[in-house]
Amino acid sequence: MVGERNNSAGSEIEILFLSSCNKASGDFGEHTPFQTVIVKIWLNYNLTCDTNIWGKSRLRFIKKLDHLTKKGMHMNDNIYEKLRERIDSYSVGFSATPSGIEIKILQKIFNPVEAEIYLQMERKLETAETIARRVGQDTEIVGDILRGMTAKGLTFPRTKAGVKYYAAAPFMHGFFEHIAVKGMDKELAKMFEDYRWGGFIPKTKTLRTVPINVSIDSHKPVMPYDDVKKIVEGKVRIGLFPCACAAVMKVLETKCDKPFDVCIGFDYYAEYAIEEYGVGRWITREEALDVLRRSEEAGLVHQVGGDRRNVEAICNCCSDCCGILKAFKMLPNPAKYSGSNYISCLDANYCNLCEVCIDRCPMGAIAVGTDSVIINTERCIGCGLCTTTCPTEAITLAMKPEDKIKLPPSPDRYTFMRSSLDYDKDVE
Repeated sequence: MVGERNNSAGSEIEILFLSSCNKASGDFGEHTPFQTVIVKIWLNYNLTCDTNIWGKSRLRFIKKLDHLTKKGMHMNDNIYEKLRERIDSYSVGFSATPSGIEIKILQKIFNPVEAEIYLQMERKLETAETIARRVGQDTEIVGDILRGMTAKGLTFPRTKAGVKYYAAAPFMHGFFEHIAVKGMDKELAKMFEDYRWGGFIPKTKTLRTVPINVSIDSHKPVMPYDDVKKIVEGKVRIGLFPCACAAVMKVLETKCDKPFDVCIGFDYYAEYAIEEYGVGRWITREEALDVLRRSEEAGLVHQVGGDRRNVEAICNCCSDCCGILKAFKMLPNPAKYSGSNYISCLDANYCNLCEVCIDRCPMGAIAVGTDSVIINTERCIGCGLCTTTCPTEAITLAMKPEDKIKLPPSPDRYTFMRSSLDYDKDVE
């Protein structure tokens, strides 16, 4: 473990030092925050060398560390498998694949010391002091490492009354989205795509499809949790962000002409992204409603995240970029998995076979028939996009039968996005 002086001191310094050698400026006064951690750990273990540690004494320092390593002071060889197992226990998981690409991803975004720190973190917000006690290391050192991890998108951070808090970020919603919107290189973007379509099996449902803001052909009113307008009108803290999935596709140079800044976060999910990560911006309710309108016009699907206590986000998703919708399209029966309480209905007497709805449907649920289009209800996810451009109003949305209605998930059954209510309790 990181704080065990008799078992891992040499190697943790070695790992930190070597991971920073390519960044070293050669001037002790111009070291990076990550190099500051190295200096503190080095001094903490009373290793001697010249003042200019990035210059003349670098080789001597490495030789000293090599000597310590040969005495058995080394990091656990399977640290990344332990890390994968921990991440796999959160949210959608981080399942192992035959190719092992998931380990390569972790090796690219976590250094071994960050992996050790992550293993001592929890999904709830905690101070650096609390985490440091668990690690068995100096609070200032662990705080510096946590700040570095946050800069890389590996934590959920928060600041309250001048005190910093950190929680472990799962794969999704978590470090995948953080890294995507903060800036992901092409190599990592390709690795994530290979992983998501090369054996990754999500453990839980993520987002739930809700209809666009149109009238519903039903004697029952639209429930508040299915009404995007009412969701927005009930929020105070609202943020607008780039779509993480579209950001990855952009790096991979796929062509998509859909709007990019269309994901709406609420409460803690707006606060930490804007205030801690510097991503996105605060918007008003009116601006949020305008984003929904523009998204509908562009053919994007509304999907909400959150348990039945609180909606955390409305993602406006492109079926060519969104991982969830792309997965749905591969299935023979997307309707079963979308979580929508609505379905498109056709009055064939009014259909003029203009075929506009065929282009609008993100699931390919509509096809040309003899005298009218045909809707495959097994493929319809109830998004309502086909209804807004039907010139004869032949297609409408209807609520599913009572026994098919699904409530938002209960807190104990929804782990994709930890509730803002719970994050607020962490820092009370």
